[in-house]
Amino acid sequence: MKTAIDTRFFRAGVGTVIYNSKGEVALFQRAQHPVGVWQFQQGGIDLGEDTRTTLWRELKEEIGLEESDFDLVTEYPIWTVYQDVNSVEDSSKSRLGQAHRWYFMKLKDGVEIDLTKATEVEASNFDWVPFAKAIETTEDLKKHVYQALEKYFTTNIFTQQKTA
Repeated sequence: MKTAIDTRFFRAGVGTVIYNSKGEVALFQRAQHPVGVWQFQQGGIDLGEDTRTTLWRELKEEIGLEESDFDLVTEYPIWTVYQDVNSVEDSSKSRLGQAHRWYFMKLKDGVEIDLTKATEVEASNFDWVPFAKAIETTEDLKKHVYQALEKYFTTNIFTQQKTA
């Protein structure tokens, strides 16, 4: 069932925390505005899409990965929201910020991230980093989201996989 998402105030999207068997997370450097910013992969939901459809479309477009490249996909249980700091100062902005549905995605051993396989150029580089570095590196407006994701990842995703 497709759900209509009202994006009058917040742009709706999905985000991914791609991780490897060492517990490192993939951080991507933006090739588009804001150029040079390091962040988790994320993308907007198109009209008529559900979050899973957006997830797979955006992964292919932005970083060239497909569903078969992952061992495990776990949905974060709540939407996250952050406000664009310019939205209050610039009354011409049509949205206040972004709301995301996040997915934790374990990349299969042996699968490499190859940005040349992306169908659109949205990331210019990537790096495997500890989660703490992702929080430190991202823009201030997203830090609270990344901190919540790290807590969930540490408590519910990676710790349980190590003991399984």
